[in-house]
Amino acid sequence: MKTIQSSLPGTRGTFGYFREMLQPHFTLANWDYEQGFFDRALDEQNTVYLRLPIKVLQGELDSADAWIELGTPYVLRHLYRTGMEEDVGYVMPVASAMMNQFQEPIDKDADVDARWMRKAEAIVKEMENRLA
Repeated sequence: MKTIQSSLPGTRGTFGYFREMLQPHFTLANWDYEQGFFDRALDEQNTVYLRLPIKVLQGELDSADAWIELGTPYVLRHLYRTGMEEDVGYVMPVASAMMNQFQEPIDKDADVDARWMRKAEAIVKEMENRLA
């Protein structure tokens, strides 16, 4: 996991506003009614993500009028098993987590390549410009 320095932390607004601004590239992930993340896959295999933490200040996160505050964005990479997987007497090819949505990453905090950091930093910069 690598953090990205930006002006986004502490930015406040409604959940509906941020959801509208970030769609269709970001999805709400790992959330409950008090906190969550806006996630954006940076690679085609869905293993490298730009993650934007959010905290609910007022209301509940599934409500468009809930007030939220953005946290520090960061990039994380999940490393999954690839190749052939034996399961109940037959062999199944596993190319990515998309083929087996229940597969746990073998490393939830793998090294992040510099190209993904550059891509994420450019996206964050664009977000900062949209919020300015």
